[in-house]
Amino acid sequence: MLRTMRRQLSACLMPSAALAASLFLFATPVAAQTFMSEDELLATIPGSTIDGKTDQGEKWVQAYSAFDGKKKKGVIAGKSGGADFKSKWYVENGQWCENWGDGHACFQVERVSKKELRMYRDGKARPNLWVLR
Repeated sequence: MLRTMRRQLSACLMPSAALAASLFLFATPVAAQTFMSEDELLATIPGSTIDGKTDQGEKWVQAYSAFDGKKKKGVIAGKSGGADFKSKWYVENGQWCENWGDGHACFQVERVSKKELRMYRDGKARPNLWVLR
């Protein structure tokens, strides 16, 4: 009889424990997103070569001109889909921007690791990381 009562009590408490655990997980605050500053962007990307993939998974590589310490802009030599291209980079309003001639985009940048960057456009993370060589 005592054994039966323990099982019944245990069965009643299990859902409550699971509910408490799930509420704790959902109530735990998530760390705020931290994006690189203009100084961090200028110290990291210019002068680097970066490998990445388009949103569709096509590989690309881009070599960025070095930052001259004055103008927050430069040029890019890249290769995508077997074709070479030239474009421009600049930093504006705390964002990394690129102008390809037929379009442009600005990104907030999160440093994921020493060699990996995640780009955010319009507040949404891009699906593929940029990898510094």
